[in-house]
Amino acid sequence: MNANLQDIVSNWGGFEEFVKEIHESDDVEVKRDVTLTGSSGAPRQIDVYVTHSKGPYKYSTLIECKYWNKKVKRQQIENMYASMDDLNASKGVIFTTLGYQSGAETYARAKNIDIYIIRDLSQDEWGKPGKVIEFYIQMFSKTILSIDLQNTMASKIIGSNEEFKQNIPLNIGSKNIKTYKTKFKNPHTGQMDEFVAIENQILSTHKKKGVTLEKYLEKASSHGLESVVNNNSFLINKGEDCTRYLQINVDMPFKEKGEILMVLNQGQIVHIPKIIMTVGIKVVQFKFTLDRSSNLLYALAVEDCIGNNSFIISKHKEEDRSNWSPLSIDISPDNDDVLQNGSIFRVTTSGFFDPNEMKGLKEKIL
Repeated sequence: MNANLQDIVSNWGGFEEFVKEIHESDDVEVKRDVTLTGSSGAPRQIDVYVTHSKGPYKYSTLIECKYWNKKVKRQQIENMYASMDDLNASKGVIFTTLGYQSGAETYARAKNIDIYIIRDLSQDEWGKPGKVIEFYIQMFSKTILSIDLQNTMASKIIGSNEEFKQNIPLNIGSKNIKTYKTKFKNPHTGQMDEFVAIENQILSTHKKKGVTLEKYLEKASSHGLESVVNNNSFLINKGEDCTRYLQINVDMPFKEKGEILMVLNQGQIVHIPKIIMTVGIKVVQFKFTLDRSSNLLYALAVEDCIGNNSFIISKHKEEDRSNWSPLSIDISPDNDDVLQNGSIFRVTTSGFFDPNEMKGLKEKIL
């Protein structure tokens, strides 16, 4: 996009052509560099001439374009008023790029002549945080690298004929709760009965934090992730797009807090005094950039020097005509609730990434 006025217009002829373009629409006729003869018989050169007909009525607007390196003086406003009177024009308008002297503004207001400045939009006029929005996104995900069940003990369920299991198979990350069948001797009938149980179901009060051991560990790993995400944010690798891995230990000292974790596992109850879990955390960082002008050929301010009706004049790449819209300035205060360029947005993802991604990485203590 041509973001600045000087990129769009390089000389007075280009400025006249630009002013002509922004007035073109289906219901008016717009001509540039027109010479008209007034009632006095004198020729009048008009930079941009706009006519509009409705029924038997015809309205004409005279537009002068001053692509100057100085402010417009009162004399130019007087000349416009003389042309309006001689040509019996409905309206007179002047566009410039630098502004008007105070005497020119006073005379224009008295004679009902509109005077405008075409200029670049300020950052506030684009809306906070400015024309270009830039911030960083850090996406956090977790994995479980190791689980150390310390000083684990197991006891058989009374009446169960199941053998002790040396290993506890874990189903981390699955949404489905596994079940298994087990047999035990019914003390009343003396017969072997069969029942279906949830694999690794928590029997102690810790079940409030997870139905099964897997769910408990998933929740604990999420707490470990949150402890990193909720820490003070900072850019990694000076803001470059990158992926980094962290490793933290999550301690669960059940016995020290007054109760041992009990888990039902295939006909036996596993007593777990303490778990130390190593959690891997992946951080994917990338920069998000949005140029609000990227789909526009131009966007400029048209400042009304008489009234309060200033506009943004813009043209979309896929449109043939310019668009006028009221210009308003974002006056919201600069605080934590307002997006600021350079901000860091932290996002956590559900589920787990493959722990093999961290295989072979060298540990660096921060």
